[in-house]
Amino acid sequence: MEKKRPSLVKWCAFSGLVLAEIYMVITVASPRLKGIEIPAAAVAMRIAAMSLLFGPFGLAVGTGVGLLLDAIRRALFRSSSEKQGVVPQNTAPH
Repeated sequence: MEKKRPSLVKWCAFSGLVLAEIYMVITVASPRLKGIEIPAAAVAMRIAAMSLLFGPFGLAVGTGVGLLLDAIRRALFRSSSEKQGVVPQNTAPH
């Protein structure tokens, strides 16, 4: 019986989301001018608004990277029957 492999696409998509949100907080919360205090409410509004932009793009990039890694893994670690073009039949009763 074949072992079930973890889905690289899901892990990479989630990692892309988390990394995009971390990057967003670092870039949005950084001070723009030295010596000028930015109100906390303004920073919170910018973080809330930018999370709607950074999150989906992080998911998209993570999904793309996951698909590439999954394709590379499947190409490198194919079984010998797949390399010969033999498609395994489903032997489970219907």
